[in-house]
Amino acid sequence: MKQKNDNNDIKLVTNIPKELSTKERGGHKVRTGREIVDRSKLEQIIVKESGEKQPNTYTGHTYKNIGEKFRLDGHKLIYHIERILKWQKGERVAPVTIDMGLTKFCNTACIYCIGVTQGGFTKGQMIEPDALMRLIEDCGRLDVKGIAFIGDGEPTLNPAMYDAVVLAKKIGIDIGIGTNGLKIDMNRAEDILRDATYIRINLSAGSREGFTKIHQSSPDNFDMLLEKIKTMVKIRKKNDYKCTIGIQMVLIPENFNEIMKLAKIGANLGVDYLQIKQCSDTEYHELGISPKDYERVQDVLKEAEKQSTENYLVKVKWNKINIMDETEVYRGGFRKYDICYGTPLLGQISGNGKVYPCGPFFEKKRFLMGDINRDSYYDIVKSDRYWNVQQDIVNNVDVHCDCTIGCRQDYINKFLWDLKNPPEHINFI
Repeated sequence: MKQKNDNNDIKLVTNIPKELSTKERGGHKVRTGREIVDRSKLEQIIVKESGEKQPNTYTGHTYKNIGEKFRLDGHKLIYHIERILKWQKGERVAPVTIDMGLTKFCNTACIYCIGVTQGGFTKGQMIEPDALMRLIEDCGRLDVKGIAFIGDGEPTLNPAMYDAVVLAKKIGIDIGIGTNGLKIDMNRAEDILRDATYIRINLSAGSREGFTKIHQSSPDNFDMLLEKIKTMVKIRKKNDYKCTIGIQMVLIPENFNEIMKLAKIGANLGVDYLQIKQCSDTEYHELGISPKDYERVQDVLKEAEKQSTENYLVKVKWNKINIMDETEVYRGGFRKYDICYGTPLLGQISGNGKVYPCGPFFEKKRFLMGDINRDSYYDIVKSDRYWNVQQDIVNNVDVHCDCTIGCRQDYINKFLWDLKNPPEHINFI
């Protein structure tokens, strides 16, 4: 409440209930006036009749945090500290992970496809089988930990994909696959489920009509795809394979009404997760995505996440969906870092075999590092050209202007930016 004194000055007065009045304790005052527990006498700790656990009983842990099985809205670079330390010292390190395409064409025409804007889409153009196998072997020599076939084109259209998965497993490299799923060779599905770490089906609709509209594909293909997913789930279960099977929904206004349908379909299919992610637009906003549109479906997205069960996770990538607010990596639409440091640790290769530091730089000659159809990837990573391009990124790329919104590198860039820009007093942790 407010009170006025004789000089008409206003001062704030807080009315504290009598039971919360202060009481002096050895010259000090305790706000509540309550009795202070004698920490030396644990017998004073009384267990409530309700059985509610009380402090200072020391009877073991109370677990409140469910273990995170899949980290879909963040990064895992912290589990590769040895590589980070070498990078910090300025050493020429190989990527921990490589994202790559296997082709430069696709059998669908998804209306949100950023790959089309990156140029060079040519039917039939792909990485040659021998070059792909050589790449896998080179990655083993370089100690690359994982390769994700999630690039610009549809990976299952490259017939060498299955042999590459098998070879990588033998060498000790984890493989992930992002695919529209329509052209998966079911005669070789077992190779994927046995040897790959995950397969993620890009499905952004939960109905035949939505599938036709979003993926520009036949409605019959929707039914066929669901059957393929069901079959893969059965094969995995029968053979006790460990490959994760997930679904990814790219969120755009045209499929807002498909969110709940797809969340329920994922549960019925028996997949491990449904990931709902932002649509990454180009630096020229060629896809016409406005992050503000996502504000309209916040409640629907939260309701979709409630479809999660013990064996099925629905996860919205809130850090990218809410970039116009404040998240771990964005504030008001701008990144919380100013320099892209992540490209040496997360490599990228286009579906035609050309090596670039980042997907949005595909077909830009300034950033071309080499071509695995002609050269050894091992030699490319060790070359001066490769590292000169990396330095060009650090020196000259403005992440707030030159880059796509919702970049693949965002999470690790924020982490590396914090490493490069520590606060004062770091020894007081």
